[in-house]
Amino acid sequence: MIDQLFQNGYKREHADTRARTPSVLWAAGTSLILFPVLVFALTTLWFVVGGAITPDFGRIVLVVCAAIALYVPGRLFPETSRVAPFLALGLGVLAALVASLLHDTSIDGQHYHFQAIYALAEGWNPVHKPAPPPIVGDAITPWAVHYPRAVWLLSANVLAAGLPLAMVKLSLLLVLFAAAALVGGALFRAGYSWLFTLALTCAAVLNPIVLAQIWTSMNDGILALCILIFVVSMVTWIEQENRSFLVSGVAAMMLALNLKFSAIPTFVILCAFACAGAYLMRGRPKAYTAAAILFVPAFAAIFLLGWSPYMQNFLEHGHIFHPLMGKDAIDIMIGDGTAYDNTPNVLKEMSAAERFFFSLFSETHAGYGTLPHLKIPFTVSPEELRAAGGVDVRLAGFGPFFSGSILLTLGTAILLFVRRAECGPAARVLLFVAAGLLVSVILMPQNWWARYVPQFWFVPVCVAAAALTDSSRLARSLGAAIVAVSLAGSLAVGGASSWLSANRSLEAAAQIERLAETGTRYCVNPDMAESRIFIMQNAGIEAVYTPVEAIACDAPEGFDGYGPDRTGGLICACPA
Repeated sequence: MIDQLFQNGYKREHADTRARTPSVLWAAGTSLILFPVLVFALTTLWFVVGGAITPDFGRIVLVVCAAIALYVPGRLFPETSRVAPFLALGLGVLAALVASLLHDTSIDGQHYHFQAIYALAEGWNPVHKPAPPPIVGDAITPWAVHYPRAVWLLSANVLAAGLPLAMVKLSLLLVLFAAAALVGGALFRAGYSWLFTLALTCAAVLNPIVLAQIWTSMNDGILALCILIFVVSMVTWIEQENRSFLVSGVAAMMLALNLKFSAIPTFVILCAFACAGAYLMRGRPKAYTAAAILFVPAFAAIFLLGWSPYMQNFLEHGHIFHPLMGKDAIDIMIGDGTAYDNTPNVLKEMSAAERFFFSLFSETHAGYGTLPHLKIPFTVSPEELRAAGGVDVRLAGFGPFFSGSILLTLGTAILLFVRRAECGPAARVLLFVAAGLLVSVILMPQNWWARYVPQFWFVPVCVAAAALTDSSRLARSLGAAIVAVSLAGSLAVGGASSWLSANRSLEAAAQIERLAETGTRYCVNPDMAESRIFIMQNAGIEAVYTPVEAIACDAPEGFDGYGPDRTGGLICACPA
């Protein structure tokens, strides 16, 4: 029965349904990834001519960009024009509804992400006014001013248009649905069965970094999915030689380059591997074409659409990655015990390689409090499951089963190398992709921190997909085992993260409802959770930002559901 399952799992007959389904999925996925890129591009151009985000602009740009995003894929894939737009629209609405279910209770999401989104929604034009207007709460952080802001522009337009603050988290879900549609379409087109397509798609897109951040405005998960979309798009384009398949990949790259500083070196490596892959599969002309096609949008993303902040950072502070580099740089990794000290003590005396392997084979751990230890792969404890639900896990951040998945992957890769003469073209391409992703991980300085190298998750998935095409029963069984372990890890992280996020959100909502019923004027110090004041004011509470030294009552109330495993915030009835 197992052999029959595997035999039916790859290269089945291509019926009409198999021929149509990939195109429909691809068109829908292209619509979903185009939407945030179009909002980012049009809003940036609006800034260039001196405009600002207003309620009317927010509503107009969201509707116009949605219309364009739904229309263009139908032109690229004409056979899908009756189905794909409705599928994309439905998934987009679903993303907005799901995002609005819970409040963002991550520290970064409530702090500098909110600061940037709120300032932009209140009319800040960063192209012409480097200093943003006063915001809710404490002074704006350098991260909100100098970091790339593609997703912030979509979120700011959503907020300015009058939609709930919780809905600004829809970006990750939009890109998640886009990635699922594109990966599913590519796998089905490549000959995988419905079962294998579903399993591999879920294993790929349900990246623990994505699941841990799905209820937040953090963007590491979005970067992971953009990398996945880019890789799938490039491979499909090289194989199919149809430039329509490039649109989603180019859009994902342009979005990613304006998400995080780390996206630039990562995509340099990935683009180099894409050109090398084009050369190996199609020859020198294809490699030159790939290089030209990738260079132009990358240049536009960084030097034109990304003028603010990249070029502004360079001109004003000497480096495009300011404040992490250049004049007055801030070391956020080892701050000698300051608020910017993000490296767990257990790692500080280790070399870069030692940090990477310790984190890989460590128990899943926040990095603080108790001392983290190495563990036997495939084992798990209740403490690990609890830690896996954090949005910013420092050690073994891909979940408690990832070390085991890596060992299975290593064994499978060795087997496929030994059997390389029997490997088909699909397996060779997938192993080449896995190698490119692995190089991008190894070259990242902070590769011990999972959310800084979210693409690492895709390496076992690529090896598993390659193994499932092999004629060896052992190879196929190992591939299935990798998928099973990956899905178990996703379930552990996603379940824990959603449970903890829901509890914190419910606690925050209950406190706000209780305070609103009193009709009292409250003096509030957010302690980095500035978004909480905004939510309180929207609930009808007269909440007034107050510096911590001016909080007058003897026993101020803290924020319920302040943040992951943390307490903070002060609420006090204002003096009469």
